[in-house]
Amino acid sequence: MIKSKALEVNLASYRVDVSIDEKYLILQDIMSRYYGLMEGFNTFLQELSHPYRNWNFIVSEARRYSLEYFHLMDSHSAGPNGAGLFVDIFMAAIQSTREEEVKTEAVDNLVLFLQKIIKESHSGIDRFIPVLDNAFDDIRQLDDNTFFLFVKSFYQLKRLGELLWHRSGETDSGFGALNALLLRYFRTTYAYWINLRDPRDWFEEEAREADAVGDLKKISSIFADISRSRIADLNHRLDEIGTQQRADSGTLLCELLSLDGYSQFVEVYRQMPQKLLEAGGKRHGNQWKVIFLFHMMAISGLTMIREEVLRDINRTVSWLIANETDLHIRRLIQKTFSILQKQAVSYPATALNCVLNMGKGVYRTDDSELVNYFIHHVIELPFQTPRISGVGEDWQIRVNSAHIQNIRTWLELIERNPKWSTRLISVLIIHLALSGVFIKDTDLFPRDITRFLNSDIGPVYNLAKQLTRLFPAYFNDIGAEGKLRDISTRIDEISRRRDVLIHFLRKQSHVESSNQIIDFMEATIYFWATRDKKMLKQVVPADVFEQIDTHGPYIDGVHKIMTGLKQKGIDRQELLLTLPDDQLHRMMADSSGEVTEADRERVALLIAFYKLLHQKYSIDYIELKSHISQLSTEAFPDLNRLRNALSEMDLKKKLFVLLDYLGQLKSIILASEKFEIREDIYRKRHITIDIPSMYGSYHELKFDALGLTYRIESLVNVLLEELIDSIDLSLITKATFYQIYARIRLFDKALRLDGISSVEIDRQLDLLAHSLEVQGFTFTQYLDIFKGFAAAVKNIINDYFQNVHEENLSQIIDRLPGDQIHCKYLPKETHEDIDREKNKHRISEIFFRDRIALSLGLQQLDRFLGRILNILYQQADKLNRDKLYQLLLYDPDNAMTSISEPENRITGLVYLGNKGFNLVVLKSLGLPVPPGFIITTEVHRCRKVIDSYRPAEQNLKDQIARHIIKLEKMTGKAFGNPHNPLLFSVRSGSSISQPGMMDTYLNVGINEEIAAGQAAETGNAWFAWDNYRRFLQCYGMAFGLERDDFDAIISELKSRAGIAYKKDFTGEQMKRWPWPINRCFWTTGSRCRKTPSTS
Repeated sequence: MIKSKALEVNLASYRVDVSIDEKYLILQDIMSRYYGLMEGFNTFLQELSHPYRNWNFIVSEARRYSLEYFHLMDSHSAGPNGAGLFVDIFMAAIQSTREEEVKTEAVDNLVLFLQKIIKESHSGIDRFIPVLDNAFDDIRQLDDNTFFLFVKSFYQLKRLGELLWHRSGETDSGFGALNALLLRYFRTTYAYWINLRDPRDWFEEEAREADAVGDLKKISSIFADISRSRIADLNHRLDEIGTQQRADSGTLLCELLSLDGYSQFVEVYRQMPQKLLEAGGKRHGNQWKVIFLFHMMAISGLTMIREEVLRDINRTVSWLIANETDLHIRRLIQKTFSILQKQAVSYPATALNCVLNMGKGVYRTDDSELVNYFIHHVIELPFQTPRISGVGEDWQIRVNSAHIQNIRTWLELIERNPKWSTRLISVLIIHLALSGVFIKDTDLFPRDITRFLNSDIGPVYNLAKQLTRLFPAYFNDIGAEGKLRDISTRIDEISRRRDVLIHFLRKQSHVESSNQIIDFMEATIYFWATRDKKMLKQVVPADVFEQIDTHGPYIDGVHKIMTGLKQKGIDRQELLLTLPDDQLHRMMADSSGEVTEADRERVALLIAFYKLLHQKYSIDYIELKSHISQLSTEAFPDLNRLRNALSEMDLKKKLFVLLDYLGQLKSIILASEKFEIREDIYRKRHITIDIPSMYGSYHELKFDALGLTYRIESLVNVLLEELIDSIDLSLITKATFYQIYARIRLFDKALRLDGISSVEIDRQLDLLAHSLEVQGFTFTQYLDIFKGFAAAVKNIINDYFQNVHEENLSQIIDRLPGDQIHCKYLPKETHEDIDREKNKHRISEIFFRDRIALSLGLQQLDRFLGRILNILYQQADKLNRDKLYQLLLYDPDNAMTSISEPENRITGLVYLGNKGFNLVVLKSLGLPVPPGFIITTEVHRCRKVIDSYRPAEQNLKDQIARHIIKLEKMTGKAFGNPHNPLLFSVRSGSSISQPGMMDTYLNVGINEEIAAGQAAETGNAWFAWDNYRRFLQCYGMAFGLERDDFDAIISELKSRAGIAYKKDFTGEQMKRWPWPINRCFWTTGSRCRKTPSTS
């Protein structure tokens, strides 16, 4: 049963009606005697006839049928023809498959089958001689690399000669094809071994370097059988044999069989370590043995015994580490790594296997100094960077195959004691950050992350997070499942699979998916937006690249849409990630001309595809809710609480719940318990050009918890930015410190969750808390507290980043080739004469900036403290000590309150005064009180510092402006609007009634323009200009004019007009009143502004 929906759909998409090729009908006839075989055998033949052959399956099945049922061929009249077909099948696999393991398996099976024919052709060997000769000729004519697979096969070609010589009755002719094959076999064998450095010379040099000389005279005879001189003698003998005997003679065959073959050299090498052990005795035996074992690991021609050699190295090194002195172990480590340095470039996998085996033994000593010594040598080896170099004709990404093995080897070492492996973790972080990391879905790397999390990472939790954050593997679906499958299939099917770019994109996402597909998606989007193919060159094979047209039905319409999106402000690819679907569809709806509905659908699908892939391979908070929906409600604690937190509107509540939930996730990650792994992995057979494909899912609680942690942390960092922006730091008073203290407590919690603890921050928090509880704390003392906070953050950066990575980073930059450093670390325009030191500084700066930016809250806290200190220094520079102290006591939040909606903490006569307090009470009783606001006694208490310090003054003005705006909304009027003016009555009052002692301002907000507008609106000019008169009189009296001055002006105007009472003035006469009043202001040194102000 196929449980993976993606696998089922893709199998269906490749399922074709296959007819068995007619040439295989002979095989059907031969096998028909066993009816029960036929169903499976026909499936095998259909696979052979399929346009997309799975060679792994074919080779496996061909071995079974050819070896287990050869007796059916032997007894059938067409048996030799059937045997010839099986030979052809194996040869086709050898020449067609791109998988080295399958190719090697086909070679071994073909030789084994030929042996089977020779040994078990009971109906007569003569019937099968043509088949054998054809096979011998086909093998002999293979290219050098493929032929060498036969030479070093476990089933030796020489053995075929021995079997056929005995089976033929030792006749003297008819061996032409076999002799020709064996001649090439022996020439290839001797050429290979003689081109290696003489093993004795090599061994003696290495033994001297390792200070393990001993009595080297004893070893001369040990090396005799594999010495270059003996191989040269054998090669000379081969030349003599080849020229002296007839090409098809039995004599030639007999003499060839007397020569040493490839397997005999392998056997000599196999016995060498034991002989050296015995020759070296107790003092040098094991050292000699391990030196030669490492040498054997570097010889590619010994792959058939490599596993055996590895086991022997493991046993020998383990024995040496367990039994030798510390000094000898260190020498062993030093010598081993000097050998590995030479091997690492040519045989990286071998070198890494040796490192792992030795590392296991070193860690078992429980000697931290020895572990450090070993790690020092490990990191001196070249790290296997990804070295991605485009996509090959086989549709697979060209990448260093040893890259993932290097990561896994180091991880396995770190897991043995993470606390002792901090330098190794640091170096791994640096390499992955600088050179990138390439992990395919099919690598099943979540397993490795789970193993790492199950080690004791608690003491190095922050460093472990710095490392694991770099792995692009925090997803549960392997391959293309669910929406990814649906969307990628649909976008391909719209163009009926004829758009070569989109078709290749679909296949890559299905069978070769990795974090690199994000680059592919972005290159595709760039191409659609610009018609420029240059970015596609590194992500598609050359033949596909050549087929991509920059004009035509698959680009014209989508290009027009993408151009339209750019014109509407979507000019960067990252903006597509947060663009809502409904907004995208509205923006595309405006597209016209040559744009079709299919084009719009393709653009919408590509963007949706981009979002899904980004969600899969990145760990930001975009689509966090969607990610949560994939998690198990039963396994995770209180997921509903997390979902509710994401919808919470109150910023502080939201942060508190998210940080609390991160604490629960951290408890899961660091739990000593190992949780059940739920892994459902399926592989697919029929796929394009033989690329292996995998589908399924992976779930394990610690792995899922870490992936969720990183996504929540990315959101929390954004919210922490909002948190520090939400506090008004333009003016810092003691009241501000209460808000600052609450925020720093949140930051401290975030740092602890990230594995960062700071005694200094704890101490400064205690000091700040104490300062808020006592009286008399000076400004200088507060300044010192925040200097302490800043120093604490600086020390955190040093302790957790600079001191951990700086030396390692410097060394790695010095020896890492420039073409292996990620482009983001390099200048956009590189020149040959680029200053190495400047570039090194640039790389270091970017590296540390990224590490700090990815930490939970650290960058935000640093920015927050920087802003606080900057403001504190400004205040200290502008104000004297007395005013600084007064400013500390000022609370801007208590400066004013609304009458309709009073602040809970601003109550009572002391703050509101008698009038204000009574208005608030009346309003609370439901009585009709006009809307307004109260400037409290807090402002008047600190008036001197407010007037002398611009930020304090501006803060007060801003608050007044906000209250005016609020009143505008309540009343529907606008301050300063001549057609619908909002006017204020500004009255003063203290907690004790003081009649006539304080000023009153009526009609604040009026001027000539507004008065004229009011006259026009109401039709009552007298009323409008009298309002203006009242404002001018209040204003003038506040600036020293006496009431008698105003009475004198009015009396003079009455006298001129011959009017006894003011009420008898006309509107036009009232309008003229401001001019003598303004002359009065000039006379007294006061002046009335024509435009109202909030001041």
